[in-house]
Amino acid sequence: MKALANNISEVGDHGPEVSIFLSRAADYRDDSEKDSRHLAARLTFILGATAVLLILRWIDPVVAGRWLPFHTSCGAITGLPCIFCGMTRALHLLLNGDFGGAIYFNWLAFPFLAVAVFLIALFAVEVTKRRVIVNLSMIPPVTFGRLTVIGLCLFLLWTSQAYLAVSHRKHELLNPRGPLYSLFVR
Repeated sequence: MKALANNISEVGDHGPEVSIFLSRAADYRDDSEKDSRHLAARLTFILGATAVLLILRWIDPVVAGRWLPFHTSCGAITGLPCIFCGMTRALHLLLNGDFGGAIYFNWLAFPFLAVAVFLIALFAVEVTKRRVIVNLSMIPPVTFGRLTVIGLCLFLLWTSQAYLAVSHRKHELLNPRGPLYSLFVR
């Protein structure tokens, strides 16, 4: 009860939602084990994501893909591109300043890169300030309705990606010998 009274007095007029956030932030600052795990996870993400983006900037995925003995695209397997087909090439082109090429291969590279840069910046601020800004435990639980909406959104994204690939004749993302290609493309 005493901790709750202290927490309410810290919060003031902000309401119960903020008090929950502040109490979790206060717990985070008081627990050194949580602090080191949180710091390690954030630093790992920052360094890993930055390294991946730098590698994507420097290495052309088309050249790197020739080293592999198999096709890396699901379009090569099914015949039609998936939601993220062409994303590696689009990110490479986007990081090198070729915006038209990035849109050609996969327009989702723009929001994907924006989210990655935002998370790197957010986690860098969290690491330097040594406090939680976004508490991931406050994410709402997964329900059947939310899964249905997510599934419908993914289906709409896939159909738009497949339509754009077929209508713009993106031969790099299509495989005429794939089973879905023969069903949907005539």
